[in-house]
Amino acid sequence: MARQEFGAGVGDFVVRPSDGLWGVGAAVEVTFWDAAVDGTQYTDLLNTISEPISSVTSDEYGSLPRFYGPDGVTGMWASAGGPLRAYIDAHSVTTSGGGGGAVESVNGMTGPVTLTAEDVGAVPATAAGTPGGVATLDDDGLVPAEQLPATAAVVSSVNGQTGAVVLDAAAVGAQPTGTAVLLTGAQTVAGVKTFSSIPVGPASNPTAADQLSRKAYVDAAAYAGEWSPADHGLTAWAFDPALAVSTGLFPGSGGIRVTAVRLRAATTINRIVWFATGYAGGLQTGSWAALYNSSGARVAMTGDLSTATYEPAEQHDAGGGTISSPLTAAYSAAAGVYYVAWRMVYTTGTGPMMLAAESSAGGPPNVFGYTAVRRFGVYSSSSATTPPTSLVLASMENGSNRFWAALA
Repeated sequence: MARQEFGAGVGDFVVRPSDGLWGVGAAVEVTFWDAAVDGTQYTDLLNTISEPISSVTSDEYGSLPRFYGPDGVTGMWASAGGPLRAYIDAHSVTTSGGGGGAVESVNGMTGPVTLTAEDVGAVPATAAGTPGGVATLDDDGLVPAEQLPATAAVVSSVNGQTGAVVLDAAAVGAQPTGTAVLLTGAQTVAGVKTFSSIPVGPASNPTAADQLSRKAYVDAAAYAGEWSPADHGLTAWAFDPALAVSTGLFPGSGGIRVTAVRLRAATTINRIVWFATGYAGGLQTGSWAALYNSSGARVAMTGDLSTATYEPAEQHDAGGGTISSPLTAAYSAAAGVYYVAWRMVYTTGTGPMMLAAESSAGGPPNVFGYTAVRRFGVYSSSSATTPPTSLVLASMENGSNRFWAALA
């Protein structure tokens, strides 16, 4: 179905009586109906530019303008507001086939129709021979070379080889299968492997005799059933203090006392620690403590032990207690042997009574096994009022007392 064209015909005028004569009716609104009397008004009308209208108005000559009626309607009853209606026919009715009728619509459009290439399913002329468009043909009926896609380059060689090329891992700079350690999956690795840094293992403990162990597991196994420095909040100690004699010993006023300790792993040292069975305070200027490495070089020290910042706290508890002095700066220590050295100056009988190993012999043994490490010693003639930058370990005396010391 389609809309039919009405109005602007030779008989499409509005007339009205005037002084006994018929004259044209200018500027009269005309409505359209489906019956001569009563009926339903047609309001689905279009003007010539396809705008919806419900009625038309005659011009100054009484002529009805051209318009389009409702879809499929070929005749209507026109009313100019009087008692009578006049029948108006569409200008033409399209017939099927033959092309004998007037055009009703073009591709579903009415009114002044302008078609584009897209409306008729065609490619715009501007798309010919352009990217994203269509190719054209030259005089020979072929697509011009400039409109053809680039041809992929042909392989002329592989890694410098031609002919029937066979590549192996070496030819492409890769490791042959079975010669590299995989990141995942089971694999047997042969030969001795040297690591530039310590490998980090899983958090779980070994369960078979041939499995590698973590440090934490080894540490726990080494002290199985025993007490370790860490169990007491310490980093290292000379020996288990529970094995010391119960009666404390004075370190002596003047001279330098030395006790060796061993660090099993790198750690940070903040304090030098002793145990006093009793101490009422009163260390004098010239008192100090320091830490030396296995070569005798000083690596850390406290301040003056006679000052409030560095003097160990008094100890009056039954059985005594731990006393300590902070270092002037924390020290990052590598694993190894270190010497805790200290000099305390005090009035006779007022110094700290310190925990010590059994020391009843005048010169107890302080070097054990086949190493030259002296675990306890003294520089009895030293009067250094500040920590020396180094100790001559070969000059250390055996000493008569083996004092307990620790690091924290």
